[in-house]
Amino acid sequence: MEHILIVRETIVKFFKRFEVFIMPLLKFALGYFVFASVGSIGHIHESILPFTELLNPTMLNILFALLFTVMPMNLGWLLIILSITAQVSANIEVAVAVFLFMLFIFIFYVRMAPKESLLILFTIIAFHFNVPYLIPLIVGLYLPVTSIIPITVGIFINAQIPVLFGLLAPGQLANIADMEIADLLTEIPEAFSVVYETLMRTVTGTQDWVFVAVIFAMVIVLVHFVSRLAIDYSKEIAIALGCVMNIFGLIVTVMVVDANVEIGRMIGATLLCGLLAGAVRCFDSILAYQRAESVQFEDDNNYYHVRMVPKVMLSKPKRVVKRIRPETGDLPNLDTSRPERPKRPDTPRREPVRPVRQETTRREAMPRPEAPAVPEVSRQLESELVRREPSRPVRQDAARFEPPPRPQPRPETERPPRRPDVKE
Repeated sequence: MEHILIVRETIVKFFKRFEVFIMPLLKFALGYFVFASVGSIGHIHESILPFTELLNPTMLNILFALLFTVMPMNLGWLLIILSITAQVSANIEVAVAVFLFMLFIFIFYVRMAPKESLLILFTIIAFHFNVPYLIPLIVGLYLPVTSIIPITVGIFINAQIPVLFGLLAPGQLANIADMEIADLLTEIPEAFSVVYETLMRTVTGTQDWVFVAVIFAMVIVLVHFVSRLAIDYSKEIAIALGCVMNIFGLIVTVMVVDANVEIGRMIGATLLCGLLAGAVRCFDSILAYQRAESVQFEDDNNYYHVRMVPKVMLSKPKRVVKRIRPETGDLPNLDTSRPERPKRPDTPRREPVRPVRQETTRREAMPRPEAPAVPEVSRQLESELVRREPSRPVRQDAARFEPPPRPQPRPETERPPRRPDVKE
């Protein structure tokens, strides 16, 4: 089991890493297969043959596949419709009928659901490789119930492909195919009446595709609802029930309409498709139901009951550090001891020389410089200025002036009550 998980993890990581390149390559492969299958019809009108002979059929298919890859899905469908119409243009009436039918599908479905319309191509390809029962199982697991519509269209087109080749075979509608385009424009009603009668006769004569479409629809609905139940292994149970429903429905179809279906081959193909669907489910996710937990919690408005199922994840391998240096026990003859350093000769130890501290004397106070002598002329000028300065009146009550007394603090009893919201 661990090896399977390792392979799965490797493939999933590789796909996620190079998804940008893988998806266009898958779309290119789908386009090349579709255009190669369409190119194998080979009933081209003589007026178009010179244009098709300019390129090799393989190179033409590669060119159309590249255009299909880079174009949006709607334009890709238009390219497919034009290619099919050109391949059956040898019979103008068949080409017009096929073009109108494909244009009807494009306008009323493909244009509104371009991604789901790919199921039409996948259904036809699955019938080509004899694994058609894989489509309803995968669609029921991962896509909505509305996917029944493109699958039914794909089943109908696959059932009408032999009828189309029968109309294009030599001897069928020969008088119409040999007409010139100018003559055909005057006799279009007669030409379309012949084609309409032939197509209606073949459609009403073969009803096998109707039963197959009904069985596929039942399988899709069953797998879709069972895979979404809150039980252990719901998707695996849904795949098993879908296989049982498919086998039982096809057996009833063989008994009712006597369809050309081999029971043993059908059962083997159904089991093979069930295994392929299980492989796809394995690459999606693997759940560990043994470690499932139920959590309950609530808020003001709702009550929640959640069931958590963890995914099976590979544990990361622990890093093992390998010791490169061998131990002494592994190599007994190896001398790992360090060589002794040679001793220095004994020399008398020198004491460090300490500097002698010199005593410093206290600095004597320097004498202040004497004030310069004032000359006699300066003294005479100073006395003259003092004599000429007017005398100020002396305030008589200056001696009695005293500062006002400071206010004395009020006693505790006379203080007003303190407010609680005011801090002192």
